[in-house]
Amino acid sequence: MELQKIAIVGSNGRVGSSIVKELLRDQSKQLTVILRHTSPDSAPSSSIVKVKADFTSIDSLTTALSGQDAVLSCVPGGATDFEFQKILIDAAIRAGVKLFFASEYSANVMSPQYARLPIEFVGDKPRIRQYLEEKAEQGSIAWTALNGGPFFDLWLTAGPAGFDIRNRTATIYGTGNNLACWTSLPTVAKAVRNMLLPSKVPKILNRAVFICGVKEVTQNNILAALEDETGSKFEVKHVDVKRIKHEAMEALERKDWKAATRGMTITHQFDEEDSAANFWDMVDNDTVGVNPITVREAVKETIEGMGEH
Repeated sequence: MELQKIAIVGSNGRVGSSIVKELLRDQSKQLTVILRHTSPDSAPSSSIVKVKADFTSIDSLTTALSGQDAVLSCVPGGATDFEFQKILIDAAIRAGVKLFFASEYSANVMSPQYARLPIEFVGDKPRIRQYLEEKAEQGSIAWTALNGGPFFDLWLTAGPAGFDIRNRTATIYGTGNNLACWTSLPTVAKAVRNMLLPSKVPKILNRAVFICGVKEVTQNNILAALEDETGSKFEVKHVDVKRIKHEAMEALERKDWKAATRGMTITHQFDEEDSAANFWDMVDNDTVGVNPITVREAVKETIEGMGEH
């Protein structure tokens, strides 16, 4: 399957912009970004074609996707609404697109832990996956997805990883020893580019590919690496992860989707009795050219990226 013409939906977000930047390195690819009529008419390179479409209209999207080999969905979180993604998938099928790359990237969306998250805040990725599987079985279109766990760099600097690097503080949930699979966003972007290479495409069709870009990720290992790299001792606070889970379930009952999602995300990563964080048994790094680095190396890259020493 030759995938030369790639259409990207969600190109202006963190994930989308990183993937577009990486795909520009492959000069054999012709990139098109599909934009809403209300979106800024911009792209990081003059070589990228910009097409405006009505995302509520299957006819408009079908026209926008005409002639494309693959659709790369990079829409974030709650924007992965099933009805919107269904229209996009159906339009891709109508347009004769060969491959639909689902917007997953950071979690095993078919795990029971992920199924508990409120779709109002995180989107309905499991249902989208099921729909793609149905269409693939019918021979309508092929699909793939990439999952690398939380983005190491983003979680460490702005996510719920428990660390405030500038203020030298750490919140350790539970024992701090729960093993997790995390991958930096640049590594995810490189894996996407590799998945679209002619030699790789047959190996990634109609399945999700799992990667892990950092070895031996635990909160305690991250803390040790942070203290070594900064030359500072962090003030550490220990938190009962079971209490976080209880509060998250209460938030879910009162429909506080944001609080519920944050609490459940923390427990899914750090609760040793109920975690979906360690999927090393599913990891397929070699297929997509991912060479995992150590926690110390990942922490150093992240600190350098934020200009912190």
